[in-house]
Amino acid sequence: MKILHVAPGISRKLGGPTTLLRGLLPVQRDRGHEVTVVATDVGAETPADREVEGAEARIVPLVGPGRLGYGRGMRRVLREAVADADVVHVHGVYGLILIDAMRESRRAGVPFLVAPHGVWTRGHAPNNPVLNSAWDRFILAPAMRHAHRIVADSGHDAGYLRERGLTGVTEMALGVDPALHRIDTPWKDRRGVLFLSRVARKKRVDLAIEAYARSGLAEQGHPLVVAGPIEPGLPYDPREMCERLGIGDHVEFLGAVEEGERRALLARMRVFILPSDDESFGIAVAEAAAAGMAVVTSDHVVAMLEAESDGATHTYPQDPDVLASALVDAARDDAASSAERLCAYARENWTWERAAQQIEEMVAEPSAASR
Repeated sequence: MKILHVAPGISRKLGGPTTLLRGLLPVQRDRGHEVTVVATDVGAETPADREVEGAEARIVPLVGPGRLGYGRGMRRVLREAVADADVVHVHGVYGLILIDAMRESRRAGVPFLVAPHGVWTRGHAPNNPVLNSAWDRFILAPAMRHAHRIVADSGHDAGYLRERGLTGVTEMALGVDPALHRIDTPWKDRRGVLFLSRVARKKRVDLAIEAYARSGLAEQGHPLVVAGPIEPGLPYDPREMCERLGIGDHVEFLGAVEEGERRALLARMRVFILPSDDESFGIAVAEAAAAGMAVVTSDHVVAMLEAESDGATHTYPQDPDVLASALVDAARDDAASSAERLCAYARENWTWERAAQQIEEMVAEPSAASR
């Protein structure tokens, strides 16, 4: 099968959907599919930001603001790629490249899947509700109604999509880097607390720092590592916050990290924290769990909410004292069994092999599109 993926961009710095592409596409190739991805060069700084293992990447130069998702020669590139595809997988709903992918797919009679990737969860707040509403009604809805399937990132996400009146909603499992399944660091050799994500407003690194400061783990030999680029416009300085709380000597800011360093952090550190305001899934959290780390998240991180409903973990309210207590419990020398239980759950449920199989099943089903 010839599978075309369309996304606003594939730079690693863009977060979740690009992590999905880098995990899923090599597996689809290994399952015998011919895979192509079309995207703009938004956020691309290195050659690696323009490539995805397992796929031919056709990158169109961005024109105008990145949020518009418009590229020079984009329509021609899309038209040629769609004409050669058996199915088109559209990642996102806000961006002209995504709308054009839906329109070109319908015009060519090629079935297409649309994955909103959590933009309509209750915790997601658009920057401009009026413009978003107009886009949804007049641009997105006419294109999206012809989708073969609407792809949800989780059971929670599927529920939100159905609440919007969407039909043909199908859940797809998300996965983690298979190399993480081979990590077997003994619990006694793990040290430290890790925040590994874009340092964006909704990720709430401020809560992570506050909870860490109150936990006393610094004095117990557990440093805090913050790995991820600090986004412009953050309403506070996380480094200044650490100094003010008296933990500056125990906190390290690494900035963006490459895959090798990312795996190394997940292999050597003990507790992962993400007190986010909104995560439609949370691939970084799933990676930490699969690598054998203890995980402390807010009750807005869907991956952990689903694991919690299956009895594999707990989530916590966004209260620094509660989070601090959770960090202490998670870092205990006798807490290995809890981390092992979550690790087993992650390795069984969150795999790209399972996701690739589910996509094949979606394509084989009759179309849910309204004609």
